[in-house]
Amino acid sequence: MNSEINDVLQQFKKDLENFHNAKVKCGIIGRSGTGKSSLMNAIAGEIISAVGEVETTMDISKPFEHKGLLFYDLPGSSTKNFPKETYIEKTGIRDFDCVILVTSDRFYEDDLFLIKEVSKIGIPVFAVRNKIDQSITSAEKRGVSESETLKNIFDDLNNNLQGIKSSGIYLVSAENPFKYDFNKLIEDIAKNLNKIKKERFIADVTASSTRMITEKRVVAEKIVSRYAALSAANGLNPIPGLDISVDIGLLVKMANDITNIYGLTKSSQEYYESFLDLSNTAKLRAALAKISQYVAKYLGKEAIMILLKRFALSAASKTASKWIPLVGLAISAGIGFKMTSSVGNEMINDAEALALEIFNSLKQ
Repeated sequence: MNSEINDVLQQFKKDLENFHNAKVKCGIIGRSGTGKSSLMNAIAGEIISAVGEVETTMDISKPFEHKGLLFYDLPGSSTKNFPKETYIEKTGIRDFDCVILVTSDRFYEDDLFLIKEVSKIGIPVFAVRNKIDQSITSAEKRGVSESETLKNIFDDLNNNLQGIKSSGIYLVSAENPFKYDFNKLIEDIAKNLNKIKKERFIADVTASSTRMITEKRVVAEKIVSRYAALSAANGLNPIPGLDISVDIGLLVKMANDITNIYGLTKSSQEYYESFLDLSNTAKLRAALAKISQYVAKYLGKEAIMILLKRFALSAASKTASKWIPLVGLAISAGIGFKMTSSVGNEMINDAEALALEIFNSLKQ
């Protein structure tokens, strides 16, 4: 293996390690009852915090964790243990990637103080008005339309934050993250992250829009190109009946990564099932049933071996051209790379189609 190829492979190995090791630290601040647990679950696309579990405590060292996402329940700045003067230092906010300030009505004096102070040190602060659906329902009973309610609440919060810089105001319903400003919140958080943390964030958040699903494809394709090149270069496992060897262990990891990126896990399925009453129930049930089919087809050593044999005997030599700019001619010319990248590309296509089906059944 010449030094140029080795350099490329070492970079891919480093990129994968950086991706898996990346952590996105997000502070969540809000009074009890504002829906912090529901918001974290909505961002993760999994139940990582039981509703009502999050309360402001003095122990801010243990985050709610979802893959590479770390959510820290932070106290307000008007408490005895976290006074305004030392709040930034005691909470460690300087090391965070973002702060989400959550309310279910308006922002109070200590909230405004935090937005101002955290923004000063360059940490993006996202002002979130949660439970907007409840406000809309209540207003409709008084004859006020949804659009008018949204405008009134936004204008009120905008006035509430007058003269205080935030990264945006978002009207959301964590109980229904497929409406209102939830996806804009997700997209704006991603925009404020550096390259590898942005990849990690996009990979780990819920597929809350067609645009986010497209963004997930970009990340997944990078993952596949890295794994395919390394697997072909390692060549530890001969494919029965063929003069080709790949590292199947790496391909199993690749399949798991793609499954996680698109939220096709058992824990994600359980989260989506909580929306059965809010969605097209029949379509959602049908889509969720396909998750187990996807898992059976792509996860595990035996499943990977079946796919490799099929691609080696058919389309492998025809489907690798799209990866050449990513891996270089020398690597992409190998049949092992063509075959493994073809398998990865099929995984992405099927995962994306299923994620879109789930999203469309949830979208109102």
